[in-house]
This record gives sequence, C-alpha cells and structure tokens, in this order.
Amino acid sequence: MGIAIVNLALAYRLSKDEKYLTHAKRFMNTVLSYEKWGNAHLVNVDLSASWILFGLSLGYDWLKPYLSEDERKRIAAKLKHHARIIYEYRKETYGKDWSTNYYQNHNWINMNGLATAGYVLQGEDEYAEHYIEMAKENFSRVYSYLADDGSNYEGVVYWRYGGMWLFVYAHLLKQQEGIDYFKTCGYLKNTFYYRLYQACGDYKQQMNYGDCHDRHSGHTPCVYYKVAAEYGDGYAQTLGNMVLDEFLEEEATESKVKPGILPEAAFEFLWYDPTVKERDLKELPLSRYFEDLGLLQIRESWERDSKVLTIKCGHPGGKKQWKTGWQLYRQEGIRCLALSHHHPDNLSYIFARGGEYLTCEDGYNRNIMPDNHNVILVDGMYTDAKGVNDVYMSSVALRQQEQTDQEIENSYVGDVTCFQVDGSVVIYKGETSGIYPRALSMKEVSRTLFTDGLNFWVFVDVCRSDEAHIYQLISNTVPKAVKAKETGYLYPMQSGNIRYTVFSDKKVQEVLYDQDVVAVMTTQEPDKVCHSHIETLCTKSAEKVCNQVFFECFTFDEESAQVEWNERTLRIICKGKKYEIRVDENQTEILIKKYTDAEEKSWIVR
Repeated sequence: MGIAIVNLALAYRLSKDEKYLTHAKRFMNTVLSYEKWGNAHLVNVDLSASWILFGLSLGYDWLKPYLSEDERKRIAAKLKHHARIIYEYRKETYGKDWSTNYYQNHNWINMNGLATAGYVLQGEDEYAEHYIEMAKENFSRVYSYLADDGSNYEGVVYWRYGGMWLFVYAHLLKQQEGIDYFKTCGYLKNTFYYRLYQACGDYKQQMNYGDCHDRHSGHTPCVYYKVAAEYGDGYAQTLGNMVLDEFLEEEATESKVKPGILPEAAFEFLWYDPTVKERDLKELPLSRYFEDLGLLQIRESWERDSKVLTIKCGHPGGKKQWKTGWQLYRQEGIRCLALSHHHPDNLSYIFARGGEYLTCEDGYNRNIMPDNHNVILVDGMYTDAKGVNDVYMSSVALRQQEQTDQEIENSYVGDVTCFQVDGSVVIYKGETSGIYPRALSMKEVSRTLFTDGLNFWVFVDVCRSDEAHIYQLISNTVPKAVKAKETGYLYPMQSGNIRYTVFSDKKVQEVLYDQDVVAVMTTQEPDKVCHSHIETLCTKSAEKVCNQVFFECFTFDEESAQVEWNERTLRIICKGKKYEIRVDENQTEILIKKYTDAEEKSWIVR
C-alpha cells in the first residue's frame, strides 16, 4: 500500500493524467482508514507501519497542491500520529530490538519512514526535527559500521530487500541536507560488486546463502542505477539494463519477496542517469574475494552458461560487525548482534552452471540443523545450538555460561588463512574449529579449495583433535547422487554431469538421505511458507579417529579428467595438464603442483 502511493503520485506528477491522482487518493484513503498499521506483532512500530509511513509521506508531499484542505489535514494528522508512535517506541527500546540493530533491515526501513515523515512535516509538527535528527544519528552509525568491502552477511535476498533502503536514505539525506554518504561509505561504493559476483551463471538467479525466500529474489535495478549514477559505474548500468530488458517479468513472477521488483519503479525513475555508458562485464576479473565475510566467488567466464563456485568462512556476521557489536555491548550496553538471517555455513559452498544448481541451500529456515549446509560435522555437531533460527547468537548465549565475552569474541570465529590467485589458478583455505562446541576439543577443521579455471575443483578437508570423533562431510544437492560404476558418485545434470569422489587417509562410510525444510517467512502472513527439498550425501569416518584428511574431487564428464589417489596424494590430469595435491604427514602443510609441457608451478598452503 505504501509503495503503491509513491508510484501513483510520481506517475501523476510526470503525466498529469487524472487517473493516477484518483488512484493515489484511493490508496491514501485506504491506509487512512486503517486503525492499526501491521499485524500479529509489533503493530504500528515495525516494517508494515514504516512502509506506509514512508509512502504516505511522499504521497502527501508530492500531491499536496492537488489535495483538498480536508484531505491534507486528514493525511497530516495520520502521519503525525504514526510517526510519533514509532519515535517513542525507538526511544523506549533503545539498546535492544530494531532500535539499535544497526545491521538489519528493520532498523533501516523503520528509520527511513521516520526520517521521510520528519522532512515532510517540517513546519507542521513540532516533533519533525526530532525525527530527522534521530534518523541522522542512527544512520551515521549504520554507514560507519557496515563492511567496507560491500559484503552482506544476510545473503543476496536480504541485500535486495533491506539493503535498498541504505541507498534510499543516503539519497534522501543528500537531497535534503547535502550530506553525502556516497562519498564516504565504503559499503555503498562496493556493495554492487558483492551482488554481481554472487550472481548465478545466467545472472537471473543468485548464490543463495542465508535466509533465501527463493533463487529469483535478487535484483533491484534501482540500486544498480543509483550506483551507476553516483560513481559513473558502467558495469552497474549494464546489469540494471539487463534486468529490466530481460529478467523483469520472471523475477516479478517467481520472487516471494514483497513488495518486489515492480513496485520499485519509482526509484528507477528518480535515480537513472542516461549519460552513464554501459561497460562489458567481461572486462572484470573472474574471481573476487570479500575479506570481511571470508567470501570467495569464482566464475568460469562471464557468459550466461558459466560455471560459478562460491565458498565462505568468516566471523559471525562478518569480521567488522562481530568486533563492532561486542565493542558496542561493552561500552554502551547496546545489543546489535542479531544474526538470524546469517546461517551457520562456514566452509559451505554453492555451485551452479548457467541456471542449473548442483548444490542446495536450505532457503528460509527458522529451525536450522547441523546438516542443512555443505559443511563438516563432528559427531553430528557444528554449533553449540541447533534447531533455532539464530544459531550463532543462541550458541553465544550457551557459551556465556562458562566463558567471558572477550573469550567468545576472540575464539568463536572462522578465518580465511590463505587466498591466492595465480592466473586461472585459485587457492583458498578456511579454518573454523572455533565454531564447534568446545567439548569436542577441535584443534583444526579446515577446507582448502584448489581449482584451475573451474575445469575441476578439489577440497582438502583436515580434521584434527585430541579426542576421537566421527567426521562427516555433508553434500547437499538438487539432483540425487547416483553411485558410479568406477568410484564415487555421479550427479546427472542437463548442463553436464558432475562426478564427485571422496578419498581419505582413513576408512569412510556413505549415507544417502533427503531433507525437507519448511518455514514461515513472516508472522505478518503466517499462511505463506518457504519450502526447500535437499538431497544429502554424507561421507563419514568408518570409526572414531582423532585426525582425518579428506579429498573431495569434483570433475566434469566433458573434461574427461583422470583422477588417481595414493595415500595422502591426489593426482589429476585434465586438459593436458597434470596436478598433484599432497598433505604432509603432520597434516599442517599442503603442497600443490601444476605441470605443463612448458613449465612447472607449485604452491604451499599452511
């Protein structure tokens, strides 16, 4: 209802067609008739109320000359009433909930609604300046706390839903007061590339980390156009045009995120700069690493049928948020670490080719279980807590019973310990032993990725502990694994079959099963659910051991790769090149070699 008012008001101002004014008034009168803005919980003080407050404020401002005196009075009174409710709620709850959840869409959207009402009501409401100043103080923190590399811990779906509002407020403040966060905020400058590199090969869909309603909820062309306009970025202009020209109807139909891509049209009109020339995406590197989140994405090419692989390992919420959150808690008592949309997925990976997915994420999940992601389990465990939606912070609460906050801040993390790009070769190592329950006494849980242009890829997984455990590799996929005649498994794919083989220095067992994840996406609409079906292949230790090394090898039928295994050494021949990957006896060093007729190269991973 709120965003409809914005579109209709803008359409009338641009066209002067009376039908748009008539319908704008119809929508405005409808929300004026609502006694309450919202449903089920946080009525009048959360997203539903703020979307309406934002839209009604702009409708009032843009259509004021065309409204009767009675209409203006009724709208202004409603804006004053609801803005005051949100303002008082934020004051009363400061330090908890959305009031200081500086990294969440609830904070951004609610404060946008309040700020917009404040500017519109200047001269009409004595509290207007309070609303404006409250929002300015809030967003001065938000923009300084966000990851400078533009990565988003919640994943692409919430990047497009909530992240858009970071651009809305920055635009509002720049227009109203000349304060320009586009010049000073690294997140605003770089976040387009987070979104671009998290695109699937066909660009229509996205690599769906975190809470994802579906794979099509990923595009917001107004943001691409704003990035293009603010920074003269031709790559952003290219993606914005691509979405509008080719993907608009499909995303509007398939996406479960509401209001969705079509109602954001008003922002596109306001932000599009036709003077920015498109640039070819093929000019960009094929891989990009986002240090704050420990996130790597690799593309085979920028063609629509490209293979795409992404992997991550980092601090809960990202390094900057994790450290800032604990600092704010110690210094000001502010609880801003709320990570329900960030799934426990260190060392998890997603692979797709074109528009076809191999791996399967759990989508929107309020009861996350250890095997919902492509991770390494120890005795079936991954984090302290399970079966809840905020696994990370629920685990922190359990640890606080026996550890200090400082100890948790320093130890309850994952890190990328190695990242190298050498031509088409990419090497990445993540280590995340600190995330596992302390009682497991894990000294190392690491995964090293090696690939050469995604002609194949290999994971070297190292598990070390002073105690004996069953180690489990979880492979969650869309197609069901089929036992291969030779060794390993085959995943039948329309874009080309994929072979998956696990080698280990200890005996292993394999278990196949499936999982169904069903979750209500918002209690505002409890009858709407997200459903994900997962085919799981678990490769695990045949018996309890202290240390174990696994080699996971992914090859493609059309590449005809040859794979050999001998103790702790994996050899691959692919496209006339030879590769050797060897783990030393102490499991502390990985030696990788590449042989061609012209040269030999080697890399050491520690």
